[in-house]
Amino acid sequence: MREEKADFIWLDGKVVPWEDAKIHVHTQAVLGGLNVYEGVKAYWNDERQALHVFRLDAHLERLALSMKMVRMTLPYSLEQMKEATLDLLIRNRFRRNVGIRIVCFFGEGVLFGYLPEEIQTGAFIYAAARTGAPSVEKGIDCCVSSWHRISDSMAPPRIKSGANYHNARLAQVQARVDGYHEPILLNEHGKVAEAPIRNIALVRQGVLITPDIGSGILEGITRATIIELARKDLKLMVEERPVDRTELYAADEVFLTSSNGEILPVLSIDRIPVGDGRPGKIALAIHKALRAAATGENPAYSHWLTPVK
Repeated sequence: MREEKADFIWLDGKVVPWEDAKIHVHTQAVLGGLNVYEGVKAYWNDERQALHVFRLDAHLERLALSMKMVRMTLPYSLEQMKEATLDLLIRNRFRRNVGIRIVCFFGEGVLFGYLPEEIQTGAFIYAAARTGAPSVEKGIDCCVSSWHRISDSMAPPRIKSGANYHNARLAQVQARVDGYHEPILLNEHGKVAEAPIRNIALVRQGVLITPDIGSGILEGITRATIIELARKDLKLMVEERPVDRTELYAADEVFLTSSNGEILPVLSIDRIPVGDGRPGKIALAIHKALRAAATGENPAYSHWLTPVK
């Protein structure tokens, strides 16, 4: 997946040209990956000629939780970050779906510092169209990684931090070397956790199953969204619980979820076909419901949309 350049980026209170959005190499963000961030998506509705950000408030609330847990004091309020996001989208004049990254970072200062007088903190927001991502119609092939997911007692997965994704990168690169699209990581107890940047769900005998939040997962906003859609719109039974590795092989469907990737069906795991080896009916139905909610076609979920005026 590749990101296209946009005209502008928001950096520490100012909208600047893409090429001028720079921070110093001697920051804790660069030296240690010390940042927290959110990946958000905005949807363009061609019929209405309107752009909406999907579940922006929920993403900002999770950002605040991440900052709280790493003891980061940002010189901007969540409302300011929200307005900055919307302003950036306006300045870039997007008329298509775009991925948004909202990042808060530790800058220069005391090593392992956290107090405002010890270390600088900053923030930037960028938005860009993404190309080359796998589609819901095609699906992907996965493996169970030999790398395990980080745990709550080591580097809490519910903190969405750049540093946490070194674990994910090890697994992702190894999967690619071995000929798979993406890996699935187990937690410290040998139960299914998630993929590197996506939550996971499976379907068995019409029941939607997903690892619970105690399984070492990111508390995914798209995960929460599809659970609500599955229960309300598709009338499915949903179970949130620990999942065994072999349940993946026995599943009728397996799919991954993320804000920018939406729903991504898994066709095989460890060369074992999932179901009939094609995207499943429930995954496709959930994706349709998700798109209807995100684009405003289903007015029942209009409270999830923040318009870009």
